[in-house]
Amino acid sequence: MNSRISSWLRLLLVCVFPAALKVSAQVQPGRELVRLDPKNLVHDIAINSNVATTITFPEKISLLTGYGLVTDPAQVNQMTATKVGVVHYENVIGDTLVVRLIKTGEPCHATVRTTRNIYLLRFTPADEANLAVIVSPPAPTNSTVEVTQDKVVESRIQYNAEELVGMLSKVRNRKALEPLNPGLFTGWQERNGLMMTSTAKDLVTTIYEIQRSPAKDLTVFRCWLTNNGAKEFDFDPAGTKVRVGSRSYDCQLVDCANTIAPGQRVAMDVVLQGGPGGSREGLSINQDFRIELPEPGRQPVLLPPLSSADAAELDAAADGK
Repeated sequence: MNSRISSWLRLLLVCVFPAALKVSAQVQPGRELVRLDPKNLVHDIAINSNVATTITFPEKISLLTGYGLVTDPAQVNQMTATKVGVVHYENVIGDTLVVRLIKTGEPCHATVRTTRNIYLLRFTPADEANLAVIVSPPAPTNSTVEVTQDKVVESRIQYNAEELVGMLSKVRNRKALEPLNPGLFTGWQERNGLMMTSTAKDLVTTIYEIQRSPAKDLTVFRCWLTNNGAKEFDFDPAGTKVRVGSRSYDCQLVDCANTIAPGQRVAMDVVLQGGPGGSREGLSINQDFRIELPEPGRQPVLLPPLSSADAAELDAAADGK
């Protein structure tokens, strides 16, 4: 009797022990349970045909897609020609997948969408598979970029009177220049045939054309200014502003006569560049713009105070020395 039991145990050990060794060799030693690094964009998961690998996500799975994924093992017969490994999967519960390789080949890429995030997986055929995988939420990205004072100053628009005058001249002569050199206006935007009219007492200002250079963050408004009153209108064009919606912008250049006689219509060109403090404004020309004129009258030109040397020189000249 004892002899019989002993023989049965020896047979059991001979049959089971090698099988146990074989199973342990099918799983990556030390990496049976792995937690994926949330910093990685694509997550590698080792699989094979002898191990069912479970993958648990932090939220419920709403979509799984990828070439080489099948829900029925019999579908492998339809994919014999593919070079990609065929993976059988099952969404066993809301947040967990079970996958197993049923045809070896190149890595199978999959996209998984959960309630809050999207994950990219790469199922790689391997002799030793991961047994259980835990997917961590993606690492938060820090979108804050430190900006130094020097960078702020450097990014500001540098106003240049000569450049503004040159850009205005370019706009005025666009019809003549563009046929000769089309690249001169690459990226420019233009609106024509407009009637954006604003009225201030007897004065009517009408924007009939807008041209813009996004690269320079510069917009030119071509206008007519009409005095419908009985009195002469005298003003300082530099005080003109451009209004769009609830915002009003100071102009960098205004080319217009200072005095408009009764019944006279004069041309007015207004150049606007950037926003307050030299920042880029990025105005769209597809908006409803209005010209705001300053009050009548011109500010007196204030000269800087004389230095002591200049004062002495003037005194000497007055004394005839």
